Amino acid sequence: MPTWNDVTDLARRLPDAVLGSAHEGSPTWYAGRHPFARYREDESREIVQVWSGDMDLAAQLADRRDTFVRVDTFDFRVSAWAWLDRLGRRELAELLLDSYRIRGGIRRAGRVDETAYFDGT
Repeated sequence: MPTWNDVTDLARRLPDAVLGSAHEGSPTWYAGRHPFARYREDESREIVQVWSGDMDLAAQLADRRDTFVRVDTFDFRVSAWAWLDRLGRRELAELLLDSYRIRGGIRRAGRVDETAYFDGT
């Protein structure tokens, strides 16, 4: 069962990923000036917010509302909130990498060594 510590462990493996704070002070990982993983909490349960370029993500996750508690579709990206305790570490790693790619841009994304990134997940 992943926690925010797993988010941090995985995010540190991505080129130029920087830990900062969102506007209200929650821990947030950035790729350049864009957040790609943001900490949220509800009733003492940890939630991770990630982004995707898959515009059909809401439909794909419709039967997983017990894990993905919120999915917002915008013009060019999708934001998804997931209970960390409902994800596996590998799924978390995949979500973070997708988010990093959509938020960090193609140059940053091209520098990711996927073998090293997924090692140990």
